[in-house]
Amino acid sequence: MPKIKNLDREFYDNFKSLNIRGYAAPHNLTLNLDDKKGYNGRTLLLLTGWTDYAFSSDNLAASQSGKSLFLPKLQVKNKKGEWQTVIESIGISIGRPQTLVVDLTGEFLSNSREVRIVTNFKTYWDKIEVSTSEQKDVKTIEMQPVQADLRERGFSEEMKYGEMITTNYDRVLNDKRWKYFSGTFTRLGAVNQLLEAIDDVFVISKTGDELVLSFEALPELPKNKKYTFLLFADGYSKEMDINSGSPDQVFPLPFKRMKKYPYAADEQFPMTEEKRRIYDEYTTRPVRDVLPSIELGVK
Repeated sequence: MPKIKNLDREFYDNFKSLNIRGYAAPHNLTLNLDDKKGYNGRTLLLLTGWTDYAFSSDNLAASQSGKSLFLPKLQVKNKKGEWQTVIESIGISIGRPQTLVVDLTGEFLSNSREVRIVTNFKTYWDKIEVSTSEQKDVKTIEMQPVQADLRERGFSEEMKYGEMITTNYDRVLNDKRWKYFSGTFTRLGAVNQLLEAIDDVFVISKTGDELVLSFEALPELPKNKKYTFLLFADGYSKEMDINSGSPDQVFPLPFKRMKKYPYAADEQFPMTEEKRRIYDEYTTRPVRDVLPSIELGVK
């Protein structure tokens, strides 16, 4: 398939879009890995693409018409030649292009090396590769940022490639193109303390903010070695869709053990004296976004 051979923003999109954002008719993408037939070692599927996902109002409209999304599942052929699901969810690449790594090692149920991805998400694949390389002499180095600064920046210029919207970081727009949540946000400046652990203590950033991280320089490697960098980030984003939970304000804050958001009356944010002290110190930037009133007149 030419469209999934190169990373060129020519996307495989052989599915029928429905009239609800993020929804497509159920479809599948079949890959023939026959050149790996007889090989039972480490096999990774590398899927690079992006997903045009639904917002709260889209999901509400879908539910009212009896529709629902199901995450991409991976199937292989069993000894009867029938497709059988072996991975219930391979995940989705939200928004901008991302690479999903799917471990196929030990998942094949027969000599067939055909695999099939089945979903009704609108996922656009750009490049798909297979890796059978063995991990040898891999050293993992975990680094904490030496400096983490929260800044007001503005908005990167939007660029469009077909259905995909991406951004040009080098061009900043300072117009007020997005609404703000009303509430109190993290003050600008150093925020290292808020990023040290997964502990329900958040940097609360508003639309147009950026978080700038600095790390210590790593030593130069021999010519036969190279670094691969992975950024680990854990947090939440909140949308202002009218059918989302509390879409007009920052609070309530999410937390790891919540059953849903907004959480019910029998759940509470796990506030402690130490967390309260930190939030009182850092959460001091009030934002009030006053929207113009809409006057409706009948003639």
